[in-house]
Amino acid sequence: MNITEEHVRFPSNNLSLEGVLAYDENTMPSKAILLCPPHPTLGGDMENNIITSLARVSANDGFLSLRFNYRGVGNSECGVKDIAEIFQYWEKTLSTENYADAVTDVHSALNFLVKQSCRGARIFIAGYSFGCIVGMRVAAASNALSALASISTPFGKYDLSFLRECKKPKLFIYNQNDFATTVEDTLQGLEKIPLPVTSELIEDSDHFYRGKEDIVSRKVCHFFDGIPY
Repeated sequence: MNITEEHVRFPSNNLSLEGVLAYDENTMPSKAILLCPPHPTLGGDMENNIITSLARVSANDGFLSLRFNYRGVGNSECGVKDIAEIFQYWEKTLSTENYADAVTDVHSALNFLVKQSCRGARIFIAGYSFGCIVGMRVAAASNALSALASISTPFGKYDLSFLRECKKPKLFIYNQNDFATTVEDTLQGLEKIPLPVTSELIEDSDHFYRGKEDIVSRKVCHFFDGIPY
């Protein structure tokens, strides 16, 4: 396979965000996946180990993927210029519900991905850590998405009541040594998520899944490939 990575820019409100499209140049993908990176103050950008693994594995599986940087991250524009102010801006979203701008960025990325996809292509969304939260919010609100995957969802830290009416297929991947949540909070949280729900435990791992990135990515692709039309 010849996997192409194409650097792109797209608008989000009055800002310009950077992203990377990944795909097999010898195919015409009939499925696409939007990848939402983790929190910027915790090393989260589109070159995160889980996000890049998802991009590579999904491209090999015939997906078109888009990974991107939120506003103020990497070369994505931000209304705030000072680095310290950008850090403080993002720090506030760690323990509050004040992350509407990130949700806007995900919506904008989705709109761009839809335009890049073939007519009739099925589109999915996968988020990692904080990316789960913003990704799930968009999935619950958008008719463009067929299913969602959440990796290391920080159960217990954010209000997930927005999922109450979300009937789309959902995959939750978790581990037993996650600094961002506990197994107890994860299992209790999963009980409150409306069906259909699939959960996958990655044994002998932690929040970062070092050395097991491709296992995680293959589970995500397998799940999306199994979603009925």
